[in-house]
Amino acid sequence: MDPRTPVMLTRPAGRNESLARALRAAGLAVIEAPALAIERLEAAVPALQAGDLCVFVSRQAVEAFFSGSPAASWPAAVHAAAVGAATARALRAHVPADWILSPADGQPPDSESLLAVIEAANLTPGRAHVFRAQRGRDWLARQLQARGWRVACHAVYRRNPIAWDRDTCAFLAGSSACTVLLTSLEAVDAVDDSLRLHALDWPQVLRAVTLHERIARRLQYIYADRPEGALAVRLSAPDEDALFQAILASARSA
Repeated sequence: MDPRTPVMLTRPAGRNESLARALRAAGLAVIEAPALAIERLEAAVPALQAGDLCVFVSRQAVEAFFSGSPAASWPAAVHAAAVGAATARALRAHVPADWILSPADGQPPDSESLLAVIEAANLTPGRAHVFRAQRGRDWLARQLQARGWRVACHAVYRRNPIAWDRDTCAFLAGSSACTVLLTSLEAVDAVDDSLRLHALDWPQVLRAVTLHERIARRLQYIYADRPEGALAVRLSAPDEDALFQAILASARSA
């Protein structure tokens, strides 16, 4: 592995620091280039009652919900459902573990996996609150409605794309061995928009670390007309150690 092999971390500000330190300690050149900024929205928090199901689609949704809620204990007999492991860890600071539903380790951190967990819990359908970004997938809400839940979606934060400057875009476009961490479809779109803004394109060869097959498919679409081997995507769990190992493996393949 060339110690100069660059890594670009595109998660929102405040999410990259510990991972960046670990990667630098491993000898990699790290560029922190957030593609999105998270803005908490002033949303009315519903009064929860026994039998409710609260679905949190991300760690940002957890933080936005609890930062806007009065300090109080989690109400009894209310389940909190987390799409992935990172979201579940954030919930454990506020919700008793017995009331948290989330996919098991090794399962994809997505709505499909969470729906299977909810169904396995044999809950009686009642009110379901989905705490999410201003824009996002409606698939889980529709599935819960089809199973008899009365679903309300609450936008508690917004992802705002960050326009990269020309130097950052030119670095990525001209790189031949860069590993880029892209953890959402919105981040991919934001990077794509920044490159287009400066009349630049994705690099001829891209190594990417992502969290889900949907993100990988978006990158595969972008690289559909490139030669075979132009794109290498590694899927990772969302926790810091898994991301570190996946990025390190990608860099070592450069």
